[in-house]
Amino acid sequence: MPYFSDTPVTRIVLCFLFYILFLESVFSGTIVASYNVRNYLTMDRLVDGEWRKEYPKPESEKRVIRESIIAVNPDILLLQEMGSLAHLEELRRDLANEGLRYEGRFLFEAADEERRLAALWKENLDVKPIGHDDLTIKYFGSIEYVKRGLLELQIGKGERQWRIFGAHLKSRYTDDRRDPQSIKRRSKEAETIRDRILSVVEKSDQARYLIVGDLNDTPNNRPLRALFKKGKRVISIDVPAFDNRGEIWTHFYKKGATYSRVDYILRSPGFIELESALGTIHSPANYYDGSDHRLVWVEMPSW
Repeated sequence: MPYFSDTPVTRIVLCFLFYILFLESVFSGTIVASYNVRNYLTMDRLVDGEWRKEYPKPESEKRVIRESIIAVNPDILLLQEMGSLAHLEELRRDLANEGLRYEGRFLFEAADEERRLAALWKENLDVKPIGHDDLTIKYFGSIEYVKRGLLELQIGKGERQWRIFGAHLKSRYTDDRRDPQSIKRRSKEAETIRDRILSVVEKSDQARYLIVGDLNDTPNNRPLRALFKKGKRVISIDVPAFDNRGEIWTHFYKKGATYSRVDYILRSPGFIELESALGTIHSPANYYDGSDHRLVWVEMPSW
């Protein structure tokens, strides 16, 4: 049997090794996912061909949402279009009843009082949620709030701390005829969110963070370009994601019969551990029965 001397130095070394193993278990293999759950709230809606007032999301839709989440089993789940805290608690409870437990949860209250950002995370993670609800834009001469704000999650502490910024930019629905498809408003929201991220992390070339969520635009348009760069400064880099057929679309617009990529996982240039990472788009055949978006996820490496 090997002999270990029980000295203060030995105990310190062993504690250090156990700490490293703990960090590996916390960060290595952590799955981060983003999912727009399409109106997981109470609202007027068409159900079985009938118009229902103040009706919850149908159970058949919620079941598909849960099946997708359980299939991926994310450690940290960012949600868009969540309703009230009661709706988030319902989802968390139903997932627990089916074997997937999330001890941490956060519902972010911003200017949009119907469709909110939210997050769920497992108990082995040290997560501090922060809601940035004070973001404003200048829009046709008036001051408007960024509708869904910016949800920040700080994970871990010290040198191993990293962050996730969850966002849901303005949809392409035209609220103002002067702004077709709301491209100006969405761009201004992206620029304001970018500037807040830069004020939080300071050194994007060294900091580790992700920007995830439904950004409601394609990579070549102004809102995404604002999140990729500010001048010559690189803010984020796209983490490519594919489904099991090699396709990259994440959203199906049924009325227009169009497929597009609007849901993203972006990494900071300082997150070099993710340089070769690829995301995955969960693609069950019945995805649309739950949401018009597909769940996107990436597995975090150890560092």
